[in-house]
Amino acid sequence: MELFDWFNVVQIFTEYFTVAQVSTAAEYIEVLRRILYISISVAGGIYLVCLIFGGIGMHTMAKKVGMKHSWLAFLPLANTWYAGKLAGETQLFGQKMKRVGLYAMLTEIVYVAINVFALIVTFALYQPDYFAGNTSDSGALVSVYLNIDNIPLELRWLTTADIVLNVLNTISYLFLIFFMCVLFYAFFRKYYARGPFLMTFMSAFLPFRGIVIFAVRNNTPVDYEAYMRRRMEQYARTRQGYGQGGPYGGGYGGQGGYDADGNAAGGYGQSAPADDPFSDFGDAPAPSDGASSGGSGQGGGNDPFPDF
Repeated sequence: MELFDWFNVVQIFTEYFTVAQVSTAAEYIEVLRRILYISISVAGGIYLVCLIFGGIGMHTMAKKVGMKHSWLAFLPLANTWYAGKLAGETQLFGQKMKRVGLYAMLTEIVYVAINVFALIVTFALYQPDYFAGNTSDSGALVSVYLNIDNIPLELRWLTTADIVLNVLNTISYLFLIFFMCVLFYAFFRKYYARGPFLMTFMSAFLPFRGIVIFAVRNNTPVDYEAYMRRRMEQYARTRQGYGQGGPYGGGYGGQGGYDADGNAAGGYGQSAPADDPFSDFGDAPAPSDGASSGGSGQGGGNDPFPDF
């Protein structure tokens, strides 16, 4: 969940910019507790904004395809499952996976539970009486450490729990990243076919899921395989056009160069300009004589992916 990613970011910035004069371990721990409170509050506000943006994005997408229960897109954890429903069937190592959203949501629940418990343990251990400090000869505080002897016997299990939770947090995070990558790669192959890797990185590794989904909410879902096949066909036609006339009209024994209108002159008669292999990203400029921008014998068609 992005909440804990934002929490870590805010905590780092808060600790960096916080300037406090402390002379004892107790004062130092009080500063750390205050930083935790600030980090949780700010991270919660940012996460709420991202949650609303992501909910609006998935709600718009669901309306386009007639999917019901779009209100789930505004609920934490449930929105992960709903993103899987919008992504549809995906593949993992060549095998079809129909419930990637469910697996990602379950992994996210485990990850959130571990992090919430870890925060509770952290606050329980951040007691001024539990810490001691080392001072220099001048009396300045040099370091602070957790003194096990100061912790009541019935609460010493908290130190073991803190270590175990850190290990579990790392393991659950790796599983979560794996399922999130599978989920959002399938999602953005459908809703942002020209750049699914970048969008997956921003949604799985960075806490920008809601903003990215909101940005592509108006895109029409496409068949990624058909999209790439069309791109390859365009590229093949372009290569074929270059082989016949060349970009400078260079057939063997041809005249070459450009005519008075700026069009390429073919070696064996006038050849039309080659297709643009990346026409999905914008309309190619029309020739000055009003001819079609397609290759030889090819007419310029409408772009079936206007959203991109």
